[in-house]
Amino acid sequence: ISGKLDRAVCDIEKPLAGHIILESSAKPIKSIEIQLVRVETCGCAEGYAKDATEIQNVQIADGDIIRNVPIPIHMVFPKLFTCVTTATNNFKIEFEVNLVIVLEDDHLITENFPIKLYRPED
Repeated sequence: ISGKLDRAVCDIEKPLAGHIILESSAKPIKSIEIQLVRVETCGCAEGYAKDATEIQNVQIADGDIIRNVPIPIHMVFPKLFTCVTTATNNFKIEFEVNLVIVLEDDHLITENFPIKLYRPED
């Protein structure tokens, strides 16, 4: 599998875009999905607690797809569940995109890509 995201630092008002190409696969593909995950970290002197929540899942391919054909990625950030990436000494809100490939036997292959969200100034 190859491909690219147009950017890893994203304007929250514009969709995440890019493409992937399935070059080869020994097993048939059932589906390909893009997941948006919010990661919240809270901490103090005793330690940190980290919680990851899937906030959106977009299926970008269904079935055993044709090899070597670009599959577009287009994901609009949901306004009710996203905010700008925030980091302080005791609290962080971060975002990740997971590429999930589901094989016909329901085996999962996952790759994680951290992204940063920002809101443009007027």
